[in-house]
Amino acid sequence: MRTIEQRAAEFERIYRSGEHDGWRYYTAGQGDVVLLLPGGAGIGISWVDLALALAPTHRTITVDYPPTPATLADLADGVLGVLDAEGIDRAHVVGQSAGGMLAEVLTQRAPDRVASLVFSGTGLYGPEDVDRLAGKLAGVRATPWEQTLDAARSALRAAWRDSADADFWIGQVEAAYHRAGPEGLANSCAMLLDLAQHSHELRPGWEGPALLLAAADDPLITPTHRQRLLDLHPGCELRVFPDGGHSLLLTRPSDYLAEVTRHLAEVTTSA
Repeated sequence: MRTIEQRAAEFERIYRSGEHDGWRYYTAGQGDVVLLLPGGAGIGISWVDLALALAPTHRTITVDYPPTPATLADLADGVLGVLDAEGIDRAHVVGQSAGGMLAEVLTQRAPDRVASLVFSGTGLYGPEDVDRLAGKLAGVRATPWEQTLDAARSALRAAWRDSADADFWIGQVEAAYHRAGPEGLANSCAMLLDLAQHSHELRPGWEGPALLLAAADDPLITPTHRQRLLDLHPGCELRVFPDGGHSLLLTRPSDYLAEVTRHLAEVTTSA
């Protein structure tokens, strides 16, 4: 397999970058549109392997999150603005981790813009998470910036200790943190806290095809989080791998690519 640096270079060669209202986004390909929503680090390059796999057959778009939105609703409105700027009326949406939570909020706000959903490594935070997330937000605001970066670096090295690509991804996340600054990082925590405080207000209603990919050993998403999301999508297909942690695209790339491309083929054929 090519190195992550080689794959990233191909992504940069194939994907056209654009900017709209403070957002940076990347797009390539033709055909049915697939929107890739990254996790909390908010970097489109995190989708490099799926983006490269989809570009020959789909018009694919991913984004870097700007540092200013403090709620997922604000973030969703920004995503809709990017779609408008690219003349995209409707998209298949794939969301990882916080990007999956964003995908749900986007679907609630603009159901007619969503053709299908793929959630991975995600669920919905709720009242059991409020104190933890409020404490995390307070900690981010009270901790010196360099100390915050050191702690994040250590956590990432522990999470990716078995990955040959660890140094690349840690560098990408650090660069994103530097771009966001302390307030941007605080906003990323604030939007998850806001979700936990208001997830009970979300209602089922969107009836399109959905797939949820999960790992039984995900250390960040609990069965309660996952079930809260599934309750909004009674017909959602659930695929749980016995292991793979929080980021299946990194730990089980072949399985992940196979499931997502199968889903897209099925929903495109049935459309």
